[in-house]
Amino acid sequence: MIYYKYPLAIPGGALLPDATALRDTADALAIAERSGDEFALQLSQFARGTTLVHRDGPERDAGFDLLAEVREAALQGRFNLLIVPVVDIHVAQEKARSGDFDGAIELARAVVDELFDSGGAIWSAPATAVLVEALLRRGADGDRAEAHAAIDRLAEVPTDPGFVLHEIFLLRLRALLARACGDEAGYREFRDRYRARAIQCGFEGHMELAEAMT
Repeated sequence: MIYYKYPLAIPGGALLPDATALRDTADALAIAERSGDEFALQLSQFARGTTLVHRDGPERDAGFDLLAEVREAALQGRFNLLIVPVVDIHVAQEKARSGDFDGAIELARAVVDELFDSGGAIWSAPATAVLVEALLRRGADGDRAEAHAAIDRLAEVPTDPGFVLHEIFLLRLRALLARACGDEAGYREFRDRYRARAIQCGFEGHMELAEAMT
């Protein structure tokens, strides 16, 4: 239950890595460690690691250590290989956070291509967001055009009615692209729509991000 609650909901912007998430994932990891069930342990490590890397502070390093363990288990055939690009997109996000935009963009490109090629739609939006935001922050020649193309690629993915994960990320990314292009009117329009949609959906992470978009 913890695996299905936090590892997508936090990166997807539906939940914040708050005290409840910390408590739940810590409890789940402790239970899994006592159980001796390797699969349950890896699920719990992934949930705990994802929660920690989305917080500020020294606990982030412990989170990345947990994600690295799960990634290695997947490469060794002891866990689902689909987890590898998910861990890698968190690594790319951390590279961008530390100012290594070249490394972040190179890794994020590879992850996004893999997700689109494999049909991993549930992670395509968070991964595209990491790529687009890194491109816009670097701002080199061609970066805005590549960001625009990545946004269009995500927008073209067919989804079922009511599937808001792509929609809400697209509103944010289009706002950021408009601002990078000097289109303040477009930025305000997409920002306001993004904020309203986040509130309507009750997505805590997106609400916090939208509130910071002045």
